[in-house]
Order: sequence, then structure tokens, then C-alpha cells
Amino acid sequence: MRIFLSLTIVIVLLSQSNQIYAQESSNGAFGEASVKITKIFGQNAILTGGRFGWVIDSSIVLGGGVYALASNVKTNIADPVSGQQVMLGFNCGGVELEYIFFPESKVHASIEMLFAGAGTTYGVSNKNVPHFNYFSQNLLLWEPGVNIEFNLVYWLHFDAGISYRICTTPGTLSFYNTGGISLKDLEGLSALVSFKFGSF
Repeated sequence: MRIFLSLTIVIVLLSQSNQIYAQESSNGAFGEASVKITKIFGQNAILTGGRFGWVIDSSIVLGGGVYALASNVKTNIADPVSGQQVMLGFNCGGVELEYIFFPESKVHASIEMLFAGAGTTYGVSNKNVPHFNYFSQNLLLWEPGVNIEFNLVYWLHFDAGISYRICTTPGTLSFYNTGGISLKDLEGLSALVSFKFGSF
């Protein structure tokens, strides 16, 4: 019974502090840890990363984010020196803009856009043996998305959403250096889960 009463009191206090904070301030900042589940080169892949943001009038978010491939994605080629299968690396980072609808609600929606520089890298698992030196490929990336956000308390929010990754490059992708990977193989839908920490 005491545990139940204690939890009830804590929940009420957090709720009241959230309401008071919302009335006192409409600007703030946050840090976000994110996981994106997607497909790259037809393989299931996970991107991990995060972003920071400055919130203006509780609705407009200006910030930046970085993300990197955290799972193994295999290419179609074997290293000509060591015979190992060549693995793909992928990362991106840039400016993120977001607009939050009805931020005062406990559950609300937002739309966002990531404008980023991106890159692919290639290599073998065992670099202690002689192997071919591969070149990286620089890309540009646009990723629009929509989210549902849950205000847990004023300093902690949970987001779930989807986004679509679009890639371009000023040059061409070399078949040999990319293992037959095209821009279309790097694009696709992502499912996002993230936690925002901060005062906003």
C-alpha cells in the first residue's frame, strides 16, 4: 500500500512540475539517442546515433545529428588480396529541422528533415593480413520523417516514427569499389525509436 501511495505521489508531482514548466518556458534544448531499423543493400541493418536540438516556442527545433551503421552489411565482392568478403560501412551527419504539432499535449506528432553529408566505406574484417586498400565514397543525403512523441516527464520524451533516406552524389559509384552497390541500395525506409533528454 505504501509503495502504491508513493508511486501515486511521484506521478502527481512529476505531472504538476511538467505543467508548471510548460507555463514558464517555451524554449529549451535536448540531446537525443536514436536507433533506426532499415535495409541497406537488401540486408537488415541498424543505424545508431543521436542529435542535439534547440527548441523555439515549443514547436520549432533547430539542431544536428550523426548516425552510423552498427550492423554487418556484406558486399558482393571478395578482397582480391586476402580473399575475404568486403564489408560495407555507412555514416551520415548534418542539420536536422523539426516542427512539433500541439507540443503541450502528452502525445503529439512532429515532422522532421535531415540534410546531411554521408559516406560509404569498404573493408575486410581482418586487417592484420595483406588486403586491398579501398576508397570511400562521399554522398549527400535527405531524410524526411514523421514521428509520434510521448511526453513522459518534461525532461524526458520518447519518439517513434518513420523516415525515408534519399541519397545523391556529385560523381559516380565505382562498381569495383562498391561491390555492385548503387545509390538505390543505400536508400530506403527506416523505423525510428529515440529518447530525448533535456529541458524543453
